[in-house]
Amino acid sequence: MWLIALLIVGGVSVLLGLQEAAALTVLTGLFVAAQAADLDPRLRPLYLVVSWIVPVTGAATFAGLTWMLLQSDATGWLLVALAGVAILGALAALLSMLRPCSDALSLRLFRGDPPSHSSRLAARLVMLGLLLAFPAWYALSDVTADLLAGPHSPLRKELLGSSLVGYVLLALAAVGFLVRRDLRATLDRLGLRPLSGTDLAVAALGVVGLAVVNGGLELAQKALFPELWQSDQRISQAIASQLGPAQILLLGLSAGIGEEITLRGALQPRLGIVVTSLLFAALHVQYSWFGMMVILVLGLILGIIRKRTSTTVAMVVHAVYDVLAVFAT
Repeated sequence: MWLIALLIVGGVSVLLGLQEAAALTVLTGLFVAAQAADLDPRLRPLYLVVSWIVPVTGAATFAGLTWMLLQSDATGWLLVALAGVAILGALAALLSMLRPCSDALSLRLFRGDPPSHSSRLAARLVMLGLLLAFPAWYALSDVTADLLAGPHSPLRKELLGSSLVGYVLLALAAVGFLVRRDLRATLDRLGLRPLSGTDLAVAALGVVGLAVVNGGLELAQKALFPELWQSDQRISQAIASQLGPAQILLLGLSAGIGEEITLRGALQPRLGIVVTSLLFAALHVQYSWFGMMVILVLGLILGIIRKRTSTTVAMVVHAVYDVLAVFAT
């Protein structure tokens, strides 16, 4: 089943030029191979053939970011800090190919669980995602500027839909669906369960809570850092202005289901709320540093909701909040 799903999703992603979905498909395949290698030692040589993909791609990405930063208008200590983190990221990516380094990283991130092929892969991705946030936030500012200047939002329906499918497949593969776990065990591991009346009440309170917290922090940002507030508002408006009702709903589902099942469902039980929320914020480098701090706080709230209830409730809160926020923009 996994081979067929990967061929279909990967092929469609390549044909339609959906780079994010294609990358998610590759990661899904790597997790399937890693989980299989953990289960059957005879498959370990096969996984080792492809285990270099994440660290080498990560090192190349950080090297490219370093070059972009050196060509940017950053100077002085800012340039030193940005380039330093990018160079550190490239070195860390390469070092993670060494078993002692990847074992130490896995033990550090995943609360002392014995290292495995799948945990090493996950640890590399978490480390690279966290290190990528700072240099990417600055280096990709030109991309954000192009988004603001352009007449159309890049969030096409096929992009949103394929990303949703990609994140769901990635989460399923990361927890060993059809390799180490059956459907029931997979749903339990991901924290997915039917919604009760109490869950719906908690979800409603969660949406209100996110709105109140976000509104309060936006007022603080507007008062203390008006330029940053204006920048974040322009980005949100540029993203939302060209979206129709169907696309807005798809955006909410893509973020609410895709991000929650991957981060809060698959990762949070192993990483904890804080590190998972940091990674959640790191995925939103299009915003200012203050905007990313706001997202971090919202991520912490979603993490608490997931821990106290379920991933399903966190999905509903995230999706409904995003849809209402875009309609209100």
